[in-house]
Amino acid sequence: MSKAIPTVNQGNKNRKSKCIPVILAVGLFLAACTTQKDLLYLQGLNSAGEELPLQLPGDYLIQEQDILYIRLLSYNQEFNNLLDISETGTYAIGEGYLYINGYQVNDSGYVEVPFIGQVPVLGTTVEEARKRITRKAQEFIKDPVVIVKLLSFKFTILGEVKVPGTYQNYNKQLTVLEAIGMAGDITDLGNRKDILVVRRTPDSIRTFHLNLLNKDILASEAFFVQPNDVIYVKPTHNRIIRINIPTLSFIFASLSTVLLVLNYFK
Repeated sequence: MSKAIPTVNQGNKNRKSKCIPVILAVGLFLAACTTQKDLLYLQGLNSAGEELPLQLPGDYLIQEQDILYIRLLSYNQEFNNLLDISETGTYAIGEGYLYINGYQVNDSGYVEVPFIGQVPVLGTTVEEARKRITRKAQEFIKDPVVIVKLLSFKFTILGEVKVPGTYQNYNKQLTVLEAIGMAGDITDLGNRKDILVVRRTPDSIRTFHLNLLNKDILASEAFFVQPNDVIYVKPTHNRIIRINIPTLSFIFASLSTVLLVLNYFK
C-alpha cells in the first residue's frame, strides 16, 4: 500500500506553523527592548554653557504634625542653663536627638514652646514662625534670640528606583534629581517620561507629572522637592512584559508542542 506524498501546499503550511512561535518570540523580544534614548536625562541641552530658566521653590508653609527645631537664647546665662541648650551639648548629641526632641505642630496649628506657651505657626513660613515666637518670647525674656528650623523635611520615593523608601533631607533645597539620586537612581525599567509627584498643601493635594528626559523640567514647579512629597516612578511597558516573560515562554513552548503534534498526525 503506497503512502500519501505531502503536497507543496501542505509543506508550506507546516513551515508557516513552525514559524509562528519564532515570530511571536522575536516580537516579544523587540517589545521588551529599552533604547538608549529612553535612559538619557535632560535631553535637548545644546551646550554646557546654555542658560535655562529655573523655577525657584516658594517658601514652605508649616503644616500640622511638622516638627520644628526651636532654640531660645538670652543674655541671662542662668536661663540658658535652665533650658539645657548650650551650643556644645547640642552639637554633641547630634541631629537624631534634635529630631526626637523637636517641637511638633499640633492639629490646631500651634507649637508649645517651654516658658512662653503656645504660638500659632500653621500656614506660616519658617521665618514668619521665628518672628512670632520671638514676639511671644519678648513677653518673658529680655532681648531673646530665637532660632527655628524645619526638622521634618522628609520625602518618600516609590516605584522603579533601586532603593525606595522615606528619606530625610537636612538641606534647605532639594531637587527631584537629587532625591532620585538618594534612592540610587531609576532602574532601567523605570519610566523617566512620567514621574508622578504628589504634594500636600495646607488646603489640598496637588499632583505633578515630570518628564526627566526633557530639559524643560528645570522650569517646573515640582523640580524642587517640598517636605512630605511623594515621588512615584512608574514602570515602563517593558517592565510588564519582562515580568510576564516566564508565563509567555511557557505558553509559546506549549503552543510549539501542540503544533508539532498536530503536524505529526497530519
